Amino acid sequence: MALTRKDIEQELTTLGGLVPRLLQDSRGAEFWIEFLERANAIKDSAPAALRDWVTERIYQLLAEYGISPPWQWISGNAAQAGRVYAFPSGKRVA
Repeated sequence: MALTRKDIEQELTTLGGLVPRLLQDSRGAEFWIEFLERANAIKDSAPAALRDWVTERIYQLLAEYGISPPWQWISGNAAQAGRVYAFPSGKRVA
């Protein structure tokens, strides 16, 4: 059953409340595995017409904690040399 917009907002609020604990309990890949598992469950439960909006809301939620999605560190809208490590801080180490 697809979630309503109100249900989605509630789920995202709950997910946002979990981010500090996830950051404290998990580092690197473990954070992303747990966060994305929860975020994808919300997105998958949303009607198809709202999925882009849900994705944007998830990005906003991460931005509130100063975190950018790993694919933004990798692409950076331009080719970047060096290695990229997935730290929840959003820092790039090359």
